[in-house]
Amino acid sequence: MTEKSKFSKRIPIICRTLMTASLCAGLLLSACGSTPAQEPGSDSAAAAASTAEMAETAVTAGTAAQAADTAVTAESAAAATTGAQFADPDWSPDKSEEKTFSAMGKGLVIVLDPGHTSQVSGLTEPVGPGSAEMKEEDTVGTFGPSSGLHEYELTMNVAQKARAELEERGYEVKMTHHDTFNPISCSQRAAVANENNADAFIRIHANGSDDVEAQGAMTICITEDNPYHPELYKASARLSDILLDTYCTQTGARREYVWETDTMTGNNWAEMPTTMIELGYMTNPDEDLRMNQDSYQKEMANAIADALDKWFAEMPEEELSMHPSLKGEKEEGSDSSSGDSSADDSSSGDSSADDSSSGDSVSDDNTSDDNASGETDDGSASDGQESNDESASDGQESGAVPAAPAAATPAGTSSGNGTGVSTDPGSATE
Repeated sequence: MTEKSKFSKRIPIICRTLMTASLCAGLLLSACGSTPAQEPGSDSAAAAASTAEMAETAVTAGTAAQAADTAVTAESAAAATTGAQFADPDWSPDKSEEKTFSAMGKGLVIVLDPGHTSQVSGLTEPVGPGSAEMKEEDTVGTFGPSSGLHEYELTMNVAQKARAELEERGYEVKMTHHDTFNPISCSQRAAVANENNADAFIRIHANGSDDVEAQGAMTICITEDNPYHPELYKASARLSDILLDTYCTQTGARREYVWETDTMTGNNWAEMPTTMIELGYMTNPDEDLRMNQDSYQKEMANAIADALDKWFAEMPEEELSMHPSLKGEKEEGSDSSSGDSSADDSSSGDSSADDSSSGDSVSDDNTSDDNASGETDDGSASDGQESNDESASDGQESGAVPAAPAAATPAGTSSGNGTGVSTDPGSATE
């Protein structure tokens, strides 16, 4: 290539260099004008930074809002597909005035039902009085891999602590059972509450999920269209709502929702306001370990007691008829100082159980051996009140050993038993 050709190729480069130099000179002259000296580009940089920050904030806010909307939509969709409903009880307590309540001397009976046992019968029972739909009598429940605790152990621990707290406050408290191994069906648990004319039936459970991040508490009650005891819906929904709010406020647990469903056998057989609380997810490592702490179990138990105080304190006039003692209309012999009198006076509860074709129909459907084990446990929890209620120990039934139970379902399985409708996240079942 000739020297002339090389020079021709350099011309464009030289031109671009001269243009760049001219532009820089112009910028320098504009920066050195008569206006006060400023850092080159400071205004534009600040404006750009401000705009970027605003844009980033807007995007972040939009993303957060979108995420929140997505979460709410997902939860609502899950509720819709599982039959879960967000309860909105027809009650409006006076928030401006904190009401106090004392159960002392009122003879109010609370029945606590610690969920599950390590041994189950393997039999089925009607989902409700007179129902043709059958469900397993019970399962062993879920399991906490981090704590090594079974659901039936956790629920018994919390129930015993709740019993002590409630009795200290003046409530008469019955337990559906006092050990974690003797089988007792869901309808038999409800029968204990019915026979003792309970003012409230509190069923204590824990949740499980395939999603280890799932956490939080929920309560479960019947629906407004319950085919067995629709008259108990409002009181049960109000109890469920108050219990969930009180529990989550005091323990710091995430609030899920009140699940209204007619798939829970124990709820359907009960003849008084009833709720089931899912304390938390044992499949969540953090929640599992927290629920295994004695101090946290006391918090959970105290929350249950506080919720009952609040429920009675804010009771609407139309619900008072369910609780004669609140009107000073104690039934003869229903003095809380005598467990036997409570059991004896529960003849109305027995007749109501007969009228609802409940306990007898279940007993007839069971085999004699399995029924014997269930009835012994059931009877010990209700009829043997002289030992249960006057003893400081919660293992009073150890002397009443039922017939050898059927082989247990392996412990540590999930709480899904085909009896409840799965929730998302979690599988809240009996």
